[in-house]
Amino acid sequence: MKDYWQQQALLHRDGFVKELHSFLSINSIEDMSTAAEGKPFGEGVAAALEYMLARGESDGFHTRNVDGYAGVIEYGEGEEEIGVLVHVDVVTVGEGWTTPPFEPNVRGGRIYARGAIDDKGPALAAYYALKMVKDSGLALTKKVRLIIGGDEESGWLCMKHFALHDKVPQIGFSPDSSFPMTHAEKGQINPTLALPVQVSSNADACFQLLSFLSGDQGNSVPELARAAVKAPQKTSPEWQREVKSGWEAFLEAQATTGELEITKAGDLTFVLHGKPAHGMVPQNGVNAGTLLAAFLLSLDFEASDYSFLSLLGEVLHEDFYGERLHVACEDEVSGKLTVNAGILRYDRLEGGSVRLNIRYPATVSCEEYVEKLTQRVDELGWTISNLRTSKSHYVPKDRPVIQTLSRVYEEHTGLPAHLLSSGGATYAKIMSEGVAFGPLFPGKESMAHLTDEYADINDLLRAMGIYANAIAELAK
Repeated sequence: MKDYWQQQALLHRDGFVKELHSFLSINSIEDMSTAAEGKPFGEGVAAALEYMLARGESDGFHTRNVDGYAGVIEYGEGEEEIGVLVHVDVVTVGEGWTTPPFEPNVRGGRIYARGAIDDKGPALAAYYALKMVKDSGLALTKKVRLIIGGDEESGWLCMKHFALHDKVPQIGFSPDSSFPMTHAEKGQINPTLALPVQVSSNADACFQLLSFLSGDQGNSVPELARAAVKAPQKTSPEWQREVKSGWEAFLEAQATTGELEITKAGDLTFVLHGKPAHGMVPQNGVNAGTLLAAFLLSLDFEASDYSFLSLLGEVLHEDFYGERLHVACEDEVSGKLTVNAGILRYDRLEGGSVRLNIRYPATVSCEEYVEKLTQRVDELGWTISNLRTSKSHYVPKDRPVIQTLSRVYEEHTGLPAHLLSSGGATYAKIMSEGVAFGPLFPGKESMAHLTDEYADINDLLRAMGIYANAIAELAK
């Protein structure tokens, strides 16, 4: 059946690309300022969810909108259910896009837009796969449920609400990772660290940190940082040249770029450009916020400002595996714990905050490392003001879902179906026997959460054929 499914996918190419263009044009970043009844994550997410459900209804599927939190497109009968779990929300866009992120652009066989690979492109490919199975007329013994979430990139409130109001399938896959398949996912510890406003104990300091801003997504490495600094002493041309020289030398040593503006009154604005990366692999990026803090520590700041900069520049900067936070650990299944400082804020009148995204190995205790983190944060003079955790996930390799998907993948690609682990969190983990299955093929770069995110159109079509075959096999 391999050739049949791939041929069917190719027949849908033109319609799929046209529809994907429309789908990606919807700005589905969570926007709580537009949240309302039936639109808990804002108008954009609601529009993307309705787009999928309307498509399903027009093709004759049974659909359901679960209070705007999630949606369901169903096919088949039977008590047993197979889940295919996708999401329509996307992360924020950042700066530096070649073409606008919500004006999809096709060039070089790729479609560029926010959500192209994470996860709207794969979501639409999975829907087309389900339609191909329906149109084939194959008899299924199980119900297939395409479940669509709207809060995957934030708090997973979509799936929490869905689980309270509907049945969650226990077997299935989520097309939100890489092929062959991911059977182990790290858990997450997501705390907000808070630094209260402090009375200065160093009134003679040369510099005051007025504000600091970096990052807008906890699970992304910040690519830009901006700090407003005031030098209370009267400035001179020599002083300005000294500061500029130190800044330029730092940028050169770090092989990065930035800007510095100095006014006659002694106000300074530092801007530093880092390298974005997904929060599950912070070592692949350059955190603009912690790097800027590392430079600012070379200047003489008041105590309250120093407490903020010290955490960023001395503790969190390049502490990818949590050694300086005293939470380092690893296991054979999923590797090392990772730490990403994703949202960094400071205001002299309001204090400071840091949003961390910590991903712990699949087989370790979340509670143990929350306790270690809490103790270390207290030692550093900060507090944890908000804490969210998510469990890790592991499906043994002998389970039928893994055997079936491995066979399908190998038949379509001719490649061995090696099992993967990931620091990423996908909807697969809400199913006891759920795995993340594609869409990224081996050797292809992942542009999820990055500037100029794209998906290879031929790869999406190839994945579509694999998904159709997988659904047919799991549900037969």
